[in-house]
Amino acid sequence: MQRLEIDENGAFPVANFIGIILGFASISTLLVIQSLTVLLPLLFAPMVCITLIYLLYAANRNTSRDDENITVNPVRVDIL
Repeated sequence: MQRLEIDENGAFPVANFIGIILGFASISTLLVIQSLTVLLPLLFAPMVCITLIYLLYAANRNTSRDDENITVNPVRVDIL
């Protein structure tokens, strides 16, 4: 029966552990980036709606404060 020769210095446990941690970190980063690229187009419509709602709110807020300063428009429009 032949004797098995085992190279005990061939494996570095610390390097293997660091490699496994870096591998899991890179896979996790890749999955997060891929999920963001899938979900990013879905965020476009809500952002447009939120922007338009804020603009309407800001415009309405300014007109409600101007109720005290209502004046008659001096421009006359003649309809022929």
